Amino acid sequence: MIVTPTEIHVYGKPGCSSCDEALELLDDTSARFTFTVVRHNILGDEALFEKYRYLVPVVVIGGIERLRSRFDPQELEAALLASKVPRRE
Repeated sequence: MIVTPTEIHVYGKPGCSSCDEALELLDDTSARFTFTVVRHNILGDEALFEKYRYLVPVVVIGGIERLRSRFDPQELEAALLASKVPRRE
């Protein structure tokens, strides 16, 4: 059975240590779940900047904001499970 990876959208900005940490956590978790990460730089879009500038990183899965600011591996895993992101076998 072929599993289509879930797209996870991460809204952040360059030079944001919390954003870098979030991407590292996602990278670490990718061994257990099937997803691809789509990065969005909020500095390139005025509307995104206004919406997320104090909240980055923001993780959106299936169109739902699941995580904001700093989060730990357990919170990420809970968000992936709640979003029904397929596990790797």
